Amino acid sequence: MFRYVVCACLLLSGATPAPRPGQAWNLPLPGNGRLPMAWVAPGSFTMGSPDSENGRKADEGPQTRVTLRKGYWMGRTEVTVGQWKAVTGETLRKHVEQMLRDDSLYDFGGKVQTLRAFMHFDPADPDKIMANEDDGLPMYFVSWNDAMDFCHRLTVLERANGRLPKGYAYTLPTEAQWEYACRAGTTGPTWAGPQDVPGVLDSIAWYKGDNAPTYTGKKLGNSGAGPREAGEKNANPWGLQDMPGNLWEWCRDWYGPYPGGQVTDPDGPAAGKGRVNRGGSWGSGASDERSANRAQNPQPEKSAYRGFRLALCQTAEP
Repeated sequence: MFRYVVCACLLLSGATPAPRPGQAWNLPLPGNGRLPMAWVAPGSFTMGSPDSENGRKADEGPQTRVTLRKGYWMGRTEVTVGQWKAVTGETLRKHVEQMLRDDSLYDFGGKVQTLRAFMHFDPADPDKIMANEDDGLPMYFVSWNDAMDFCHRLTVLERANGRLPKGYAYTLPTEAQWEYACRAGTTGPTWAGPQDVPGVLDSIAWYKGDNAPTYTGKKLGNSGAGPREAGEKNANPWGLQDMPGNLWEWCRDWYGPYPGGQVTDPDGPAAGKGRVNRGGSWGSGASDERSANRAQNPQPEKSAYRGFRLALCQTAEP
């Protein structure tokens, strides 16, 4: 549980204005960086996939009609290495080296062990598990805990700067918020059409089918590729890029079954064994890039296939 510290500060004359519902938000970062965010208006959609969808998995049903009563902001891309560095002061390499030295014990499905043991990482060889390190890449090797800590830091910082609207916090999107934003008013397998139609995925996602042939730089192991620069593919109708592909993205929820019927502002089960992540990655097959596809992973896990996208939402936290 994260506690958000409230700092009541007045917005200084001439300072960057606070985000306004209904408008895009260009979040200022330390060092004059920016994190562009798109506004996602409230609305309703059908979560999950129909039985007829090619590539469908059993956990994508029963389809559930979801109403989201509150608008929110979503990062236009996944959080990048440069944005991570601006907020935390930590480079990707430093983050990976610290991960490999971490002797903390975590519960991975009932087995308590270090992260490097669970992932079979060699603590003496960070280069073996790293690909490119450019600032424009999405930040990878991020656990759910890391992502939430990043959000907490931004919440504290923006409250201190007087730019955070009352009742809002930076956080991860819920699974429902993620799928609603990914679909952007569409109902098919991806926002651009079926994933098995030639050219559809290549225009919107970095995935297993289109990444390796044009990849340059350091390759991750024998994969022939690695994460790609954020924001290179076409945006969906609401201005969001890389929702399918590039990196899986952590969501706030514990993983669990859908309720079916109609629900309002769902935030997932109260507890669970794994956290939801969505969207597929640069190493995933085509069916993983569908809007309804789901995955779950242990909360402490970190990999080169997983990152996160920032959300700014109304919250019940004080």
